[in-house]
Amino acid sequence: MKSIVIIFPYFGILPAQYKMWHASALKNPTVDFMFFTDADVKPAKNIIVNKMLFSDFQHLAQKAFDFPIVLDRPYKLCEYKQAYGYILQDYIKGYDFWGFGDLDLVYGDIRSFITEEVLTHKFLLGWGHLTLLHNDEETNKYFMEKVDGYQYYKDAFSTSKITFFDEYGYNGCSDKWRDCRPEYCWLEWPFDNASKPKQSYHFNSLTRGWQQVIFEHIDNKLYMIRFNHGRLEKKESLYAHFQHRGFMKDKVTDYSHFLVTPNAIINYPKVLVSLQLRWLCRNRSLMTRYYQWKDRIIWKLNIKK
Repeated sequence: MKSIVIIFPYFGILPAQYKMWHASALKNPTVDFMFFTDADVKPAKNIIVNKMLFSDFQHLAQKAFDFPIVLDRPYKLCEYKQAYGYILQDYIKGYDFWGFGDLDLVYGDIRSFITEEVLTHKFLLGWGHLTLLHNDEETNKYFMEKVDGYQYYKDAFSTSKITFFDEYGYNGCSDKWRDCRPEYCWLEWPFDNASKPKQSYHFNSLTRGWQQVIFEHIDNKLYMIRFNHGRLEKKESLYAHFQHRGFMKDKVTDYSHFLVTPNAIINYPKVLVSLQLRWLCRNRSLMTRYYQWKDRIIWKLNIKK
């Protein structure tokens, strides 16, 4: 079995979804998760913790380059995600694949989607919430390759502005892999990127189209749930990503079986299950309007500054 490590340089307060993330990571024992952090992350059999300050990681990143880089705040780390394999090469020796991702999500059964056949590719998925790359020198340096029409790493690493160097849609690294090396890429969408509250307070899967959904995690499996014409439907997911949901409350006491709802992570119900699931999947149009209004007010206040 090919080995995988997912890297998390993370500094500051852990997200509201961290306990859920942690529980789902432990359910994937054949994948390692490696932290570089000052946060309260407890090591486990497959969770490796390198305790350090942000200034220590700044120094580590700068040592990898022969020009002055700009890494002036933790948020700027997103620009360097596709360079982690190069910057942290001494930490990931021996792994077949390395990756990066987010903590505001829950995993399903990673290996049921990222199979040995899928791992014959060199670049997988390509999204900021989860991307995997083959651990070889050429792949790890591909972010440096200068290609007309795509961002150049020295420009992205020399400005304090966020250039979305790692993202799709900004002529960054993922676009370059997809467009210039398609034969090396596995770019399926077996995951659910949930809508932001201002787009729809209830969960809509922006990647797979289902609306008014919730998520069920049982053992190491993750399912998207919806009611379609009165019938309960489920679809297995690699992971679900919940952006801009800092207000989510974690109320789980049993992580062997739980639900992810728009505002809380809760134990799976034991009584009136169908009725409760139907209620949790309901349309929440008033809350959507509230967050649209809130976002508009914040935007106007920021313009006046």
